[in-house]
Amino acid sequence: MSRELRKINAFFYVFLFLFSFSFNFFYANLGVFPIDTFAFFDTGYNILLDRHPFKDIWVTTGPVVDYLQAFFFKIFGLNWTSYVIHSSLLNGFLSVFFYSTLIRFNLNRYLSLFYSLSLSILAYTISGTPFAYIHSYVFSLISMLIFFHCIKFKSKISFFFLPLFIFLAFFSMQNPSTFMGANILIFLLIYFYYNFDSRLLIILLIGSISTIILFLIYLNLTKTPIENIWIQYFLFPLSIGENRIIGNELAHISLAGRSTFRNILGHFKFIDFYIVLFLIITIKEALNKKLLQQDFIINSSLILLSVSLIFNQLITSNQTFIFSMIPFLGAFFHIYFKKKHPNFIKTQLFLILIILFCTIKYHSEYNTKRKFMDLQNKNLKSFISGSYLHEKFKYLKWITPNFNGTPKEELTLINEAAKYIKEEKRSKMLLTDYQFFSLLLEENLNIPNRWYTHDNNSYPLKGHKYFVFYKEHLNKIIKNKNVKVIFTVGSPDFKKYQDYLINSCFNEIKINELTKSYVMKNCK
Repeated sequence: MSRELRKINAFFYVFLFLFSFSFNFFYANLGVFPIDTFAFFDTGYNILLDRHPFKDIWVTTGPVVDYLQAFFFKIFGLNWTSYVIHSSLLNGFLSVFFYSTLIRFNLNRYLSLFYSLSLSILAYTISGTPFAYIHSYVFSLISMLIFFHCIKFKSKISFFFLPLFIFLAFFSMQNPSTFMGANILIFLLIYFYYNFDSRLLIILLIGSISTIILFLIYLNLTKTPIENIWIQYFLFPLSIGENRIIGNELAHISLAGRSTFRNILGHFKFIDFYIVLFLIITIKEALNKKLLQQDFIINSSLILLSVSLIFNQLITSNQTFIFSMIPFLGAFFHIYFKKKHPNFIKTQLFLILIILFCTIKYHSEYNTKRKFMDLQNKNLKSFISGSYLHEKFKYLKWITPNFNGTPKEELTLINEAAKYIKEEKRSKMLLTDYQFFSLLLEENLNIPNRWYTHDNNSYPLKGHKYFVFYKEHLNKIIKNKNVKVIFTVGSPDFKKYQDYLINSCFNEIKINELTKSYVMKNCK
């Protein structure tokens, strides 16, 4: 490569990373959906207070996001910007690694840049702020790219790091990482069956063992009981998934209810389009005995991954976050098609136009309207600066979907709550969807949960087989920390917690429209 080409290539890498980072950074600051936006804010800060997921805080999503956020708080300070830097860096890393992979797959740098920019626009920016599902999705895509390096280039370093990134994906969120992991395992077995290489297998095993050792070190350092992880991260979420798949009354959504023509073929039509294209070209080449084994594995894994991601969206109660699969699939289909039909320039142009159209379409619907945050029906220009809450939030444009008043009225009520909670000197606990009070006040508020939806999805309700386990978790915090006052801010209904509390009575005090306190007293 000439010196001039190296300069161009370096410029593309820097430009792509800065674009991906800043694009996500801009939209992450526009509006909030409190229950999701701040889900990893206080839990990340609590790690700095030596309170850990699973052990001290009931979580059903993975701790990777929390520990990464704790790291960013430590490096960049206790503020909103540290939070947004976290997700923006991940968006940048994904797009740059995607670009690097496309270059290695012999797609020219201009097309590689185009597909990578499209990916970055539709990847983390859908949410903007750290979110477990999207962390898992991004790490899953990175794992698939590493897997492709394993298959196509027999890369030793890729075989070593593959288990680590699968682990990061899974311990960000169980799904879609489980589907991705199963996908990779199936095709790794096929690969080694036909191309057994003891050196690569040993490297893969060393990477796996190293990852397990790191996990064991984590358990030892945090003194997290394995039972807590087993119940909170495996058994309880499995009960949620089971209820959604079979349509149990305990689930607020069901697979049958969401498996409609519009959802599967309408909503995901462009992903379906590429699934069909890959199916047709793979079957055709296989029948003509022109399909290379590595192409079969890569094409088939892309098909299986896409189908599993659609299935995962159908059983997930969040907005759609997988539209970046369109440029992801489009790039690899372009690579395969160009290799087989290099002279079909008009068809290649058509493929590019599809991606351009989809990128503009879903950027307009999801990014600019902040649909993932349920803000599509709000006037986003009516925001108020987060500095009205505190200087720690100065770059945040505060507007939420569910508050009936103005953004200023909402922040005024939150400021009143923060002042009242700060002035309370007795040991206290806070239940809220505004999960930033611990960091805002820089004190331990003994938060017991990540989420507080009373629907058998955040924690088990009375009658659930894990109800007693959660009840013990909650009362252990109250007893060990000698909690005397429990505050609620926002939607959590304290009365619904009466089933969990042991021999506790309270005096209720209304502080404002959002906030109440419950002072413990002796039961008579």
